[in-house]
Amino acid sequence: ESIKTDIKKSEEENISLQKKIAQHSSKSVNFEKETTEKETELMHKESHLSSLQKEQQKMEENVRQLREKQRIAEEERVKWEVRKAEKERDLVNLEESCWQEINKTLNEVKKEVQLDSDPDSNIEEDLSEAREKLQKYNAVNLMAEDEYLAKKKRYDFLSKEKEDLKDSIETTRTAIKKIDQESKTQFIKALIAVNKNFQDVFSILFKGGIAKVKLSDEDNPLESGVEIIAQPPGKKVQNLTLLSGGEKSLTSLAFFFGLFRYKPAPFCVLDEVDAALDEANLVRFLNLMRKIKDQTQFIIITHNYKTMEVADYIYGTTMAEPNITNIYSVKIKDKK
Repeated sequence: ESIKTDIKKSEEENISLQKKIAQHSSKSVNFEKETTEKETELMHKESHLSSLQKEQQKMEENVRQLREKQRIAEEERVKWEVRKAEKERDLVNLEESCWQEINKTLNEVKKEVQLDSDPDSNIEEDLSEAREKLQKYNAVNLMAEDEYLAKKKRYDFLSKEKEDLKDSIETTRTAIKKIDQESKTQFIKALIAVNKNFQDVFSILFKGGIAKVKLSDEDNPLESGVEIIAQPPGKKVQNLTLLSGGEKSLTSLAFFFGLFRYKPAPFCVLDEVDAALDEANLVRFLNLMRKIKDQTQFIIITHNYKTMEVADYIYGTTMAEPNITNIYSVKIKDKK
């Protein structure tokens, strides 16, 4: 009985569903018909829209052309307005000139003037002369006196400033000339002293020889370069660049000590200056150091044991353990 009741309900639901299907089928047909009509209508409207867009483009082009014509017409109107303003200004100036020159208005002058009917008359020439005369008369500037006083005051101030600048320039030039002359004198004096010291030290280091410092441009010592000429014993005079490495080092040291003698300092640091010296040249350098070490305190950085023998104090560093540096000092007693 339960199954029969379910079957009956199912049949009733089936009949109801079939009715709904029939109704939806009918609606679907109506919707398809309506869709076809709407699509047809849409096509007509798109076609109409396309034609309207074309007409709009034509109208926009016409509007653009009309605006361009309007812009040109406005420019022409502005030009004509400018010309009109110029003519009106000329007319006002002419009326003022007539009143100032002949004490008459322009209308009165027109009535008095009789036009010449002769075709050969020089009307244009007369008009040109009249314009030239008119240009000579300008409007009266009531502020001219005040402007003149202000400009004159400014001119007097600038003239005074100009004179002060001229005096300052002349004073500066005189000071520069005096400084240049003093610098030239001091430079020549220093060059002579350094040249003498250079020759003396060179003779000590090389046991003779000739060395000098000369200017590349003797007429202009303040702008000139300096050349070092060295002639060790038994060699020809030659430029410093043509010497051997040891000779260059000794010559450089001789020049350095020549400068040092001229302007001595309480301290002097030499960093491995003996590295390029051979045995003989090293001995000469150490003999020089023994002679002058009483005058100045020298600090020499070296790895050469012979150079260390000349020192009064020796400071050394060692790294017995990684990243730990120890400093040792030794005082060397005088040899009896």
